[in-house]
Amino acid sequence: MQPACHVQTGDLMRKHAFLFSVLLACSAMFAPLQASANSGGGSASASAGAVTTPLEPFIVNLSTYDRYLQVAITLQLAKPELADKIKQNMPVVRHNLIMLLSSKDSAAIQSANGKHDLIEEIKEKINKVLDVKERDGVTDVYFVNFVIQ
Repeated sequence: MQPACHVQTGDLMRKHAFLFSVLLACSAMFAPLQASANSGGGSASASAGAVTTPLEPFIVNLSTYDRYLQVAITLQLAKPELADKIKQNMPVVRHNLIMLLSSKDSAAIQSANGKHDLIEEIKEKINKVLDVKERDGVTDVYFVNFVIQ
């Protein structure tokens, strides 16, 4: 007979799966609100009239496979027309970001410096896809949500 306070591995896995499902459902509920707040999905201002565009949230396993990252990203753009170019290249943009994010170790991106380095890598990856220099492309990256579990 097992003690009443003992949680079996299966029960723990089901609880984690349930919490993950709730977190995912909440993200799905708030993503449309964020998109509608950005007036057409690509022209809200983050700082001093800057053009921004949100990306759909990402959920990826991190490189150690014992943790995952849920992140919502908004991009600051040099020009409004880049929002359309990003939409046209979205499969390539998402692929590159999934590959980048999933290559990271949780310890490396938990610190402020680690997040800053990740921002620089994200800008570099997306600007390469868009075939533009930073001053003409994605000028900044904002983490709207950043959860490691």
